Amino acid sequence: MAITRERAAMSAAEPSAVGAGSQLKRQIPAFVAIGLFGFFVDAGVTYFLAQRFGVAPALARPPAFAIATLVNFALNRAVTFRATTAPLMRAFARYVMVCAAGLAVNYAVYLACIALAPLLGLAVTPAILPLFVACGAGAAMFLTFVGFRFFAFRA
Repeated sequence: MAITRERAAMSAAEPSAVGAGSQLKRQIPAFVAIGLFGFFVDAGVTYFLAQRFGVAPALARPPAFAIATLVNFALNRAVTFRATTAPLMRAFARYVMVCAAGLAVNYAVYLACIALAPLLGLAVTPAILPLFVACGAGAAMFLTFVGFRFFAFRA
């Protein structure tokens, strides 16, 4: 079977029917590991801003999310979707669009946790914010993986 130029140019974001399973086996763990690292960036900056500077929990999250988004884009492009042939700026613009959708889900869950915590007898303190960040990130993880794989890093 001859390899055509078109087939050789296929990226991880455009899997062939044969290689799709093996690509997913590599991409999913990489995505989860990078997402976990991004979570620590996001939660750490959120905690730092709330604890060190007294920033309100709802306002501490957006800058933390922006920093985590930049870090995760660089890592996902270099590792998870490393075979992409999508131009850098186009991939970044699409990545940000997917992140915006993910952020809507992520932030809604985060704010719901803040609102529900007192009803459950939990004080909203900087120490509990990383748990709320994790709830939001977990809720958005599936949506963003699919969006990154089939849209952001698609050539």
